[in-house]
Amino acid sequence: MRKVFHPVARAEDVPPGTGIPIKVGDDPNCALFRTSDGEFFASTSLCPHQNEALDQGRLEGCEVICRRHHLRFDLRTGDCTNAGGYWLRMMEVRRTGDHIEVGIWEYDDDPRSA
Repeated sequence: MRKVFHPVARAEDVPPGTGIPIKVGDDPNCALFRTSDGEFFASTSLCPHQNEALDQGRLEGCEVICRRHHLRFDLRTGDCTNAGGYWLRMMEVRRTGDHIEVGIWEYDDDPRSA
């Protein structure tokens, strides 16, 4: 396996304090967030509680708040900070110039072809 970084957006496409839906590799269910401090985070796009789109949630600091039931997720760790048993899958983000890239692990070869 190797980590592959996929271009997902330009920095200007994500205003501070917002999130947008993105596709990373073959996964269309991801979200990219930019805090008011300008940090970028990427995670799965749906709240694990009842599948609400988190890119539509509110950002407070490094937390995204689901708009349906107000579960709060720390974007640094993926942990739910106000209810047990919920978390987000987080992905590594890097900025190359004005481009935002998200890294995911991929097989070097498709194991189904072996």
